[in-house]
Amino acid sequence: MRKKHPQGDEQIQKLWEYSNAFKDDVDDMNFQPKDLKEITARTFIIHGDSDPLIPVEVAETMHNWIPDASLWLIPGGGHVPVFGEELPEFLRRTSQFFEERNRT
Repeated sequence: MRKKHPQGDEQIQKLWEYSNAFKDDVDDMNFQPKDLKEITARTFIIHGDSDPLIPVEVAETMHNWIPDASLWLIPGGGHVPVFGEELPEFLRRTSQFFEERNRT
């Protein structure tokens, strides 16, 4: 994170505090499973299984409740797991997802 945040540790700490505060925000859109089952859009959930901010159970719940959703759990993936070495696989899987969905 230090490479991406030139203002140093103080900036990084503020970003973590800001992100962590989402859990206490009553105005945040907290979807419940009953809300998720109403989604009709094609849905491809991509989640790192080592995300330090959002537990993998959140992605699994979304996958279980959104009708016909697809889920890709990236082994060892963090909060934004599709950058770096996962980018080629991300491009392949998302292209495949849209190709398959456009055939139906």
